[in-house]
Amino acid sequence: MVVKRKQFAGGAKAGKSGNKRAATAAKRATEDAMAEAEGEIASDSGSDAEDGPKKSEDEDDFFESETPDERRVRLAKEYLSNLGDGREPGKVQEQLTREVEEENRRNRIQVEDVTFGESRFLKGHKMATTCICMSSDESTIWTGGKDCAVIRWDVETGKKDVFPGGRNRFDCGGHFEKVLSVRLVEQRGLLVTAGVDRFVRLWDPRAPAKSTCTGRLQGHTNAVTAVQPEIDGDQLYSASLDKSLKIWDLGTRRCTETLLGHVAGISSLDLFAKGRPVSGGADKTVRFWKIDKDTHLMFAKHMYPVDSVGALDHERFVSGSQDGSLMLWSSASKKPLATGSMGEGKWVASLAAIRQGNVFFSGSVDGTLRAWRTSRAAGKGVELSEASEPVIAPGCINGIAVGKRLLACAIGKEHRLGRWFYDKQERNGIMLVPLSYREA
Repeated sequence: MVVKRKQFAGGAKAGKSGNKRAATAAKRATEDAMAEAEGEIASDSGSDAEDGPKKSEDEDDFFESETPDERRVRLAKEYLSNLGDGREPGKVQEQLTREVEEENRRNRIQVEDVTFGESRFLKGHKMATTCICMSSDESTIWTGGKDCAVIRWDVETGKKDVFPGGRNRFDCGGHFEKVLSVRLVEQRGLLVTAGVDRFVRLWDPRAPAKSTCTGRLQGHTNAVTAVQPEIDGDQLYSASLDKSLKIWDLGTRRCTETLLGHVAGISSLDLFAKGRPVSGGADKTVRFWKIDKDTHLMFAKHMYPVDSVGALDHERFVSGSQDGSLMLWSSASKKPLATGSMGEGKWVASLAAIRQGNVFFSGSVDGTLRAWRTSRAAGKGVELSEASEPVIAPGCINGIAVGKRLLACAIGKEHRLGRWFYDKQERNGIMLVPLSYREA
């Protein structure tokens, strides 16, 4: 009897439990239906264990039954929905344009038939020209020199406008020490310069001669050797002999971040892809920075300090050292893809590349301008070879600016960072070299 009561009681308990589960399931179904009607997505964190696998299988069946076209349409709708959530149509259009441009920048081009035309020299700075940049239409050039001056050049006429500067002239409105870097930020209508006085200065590139700088950025504790604007012109990177890389917001004109990693002064900086600057320094290393991930890659195969770097595309970049060696790198490999040499004792003073291409240019302290091509050799991987006959400049090539039809070089009697290889017979100024090539 007792046993039967236990069985009956157990049966009654099971019946009550079954009714409770049924009521709970009905209530949950009602709540889910109401939530769906209100446009919400119900959480499945409290669903029964039996319902979970069934829902997953249904989703798998749905995605497996999708055709490639249906999948593309679904993903496109999801992307546009997320992109336009809470944004104005103008902002959405800007974002789409920016992403299309970024995707196009990932396409590589093959450059062939590189030839140099007859060079033209323009005299300007009283001391060595250390840096150079050029407008996108290749009509105007800006240079900086050891005479503390910034000069604007008209390419067609050779006319120049000098912006103020003078050694230890603290109230001159410009640099009071050597200028080491100059860059144009066309999106914001700014010219950016930096130098031994530890300041990053902002100028109006269209201002008349003898105009003073419009602002300055202060934060480095040693000479600022290089500046490089972000692709969209919103931010600026600066490198210094104080071993740091700083990021500046050009809207607020404030430092937003300081990047550390080099164990000696940084001497060179370049950038192609957004948030991916490349730097080289006296610690004999090249570093590829990933700003969004707050990390960087270190490449340490050079035996001497790295005086120059140049970015070819979003992944590949080249570096040059004081022993005359050149190394082509990829962010996907710790070893260089290819190596080359300018010759013993011929320091690599400057590098610049045809963006997205397989050709870059090097300048050395002996005044030799060379064009290099990266290509795949049968069974040997990638190799470097000279793409054209070299051009001899009347001095050390301290900087190179590359355009579609023109190559502009900063020429000085000595190296930009010191007085090595000084030669009285050399000249200070700029050299313009017509450039022609074919995109295959």
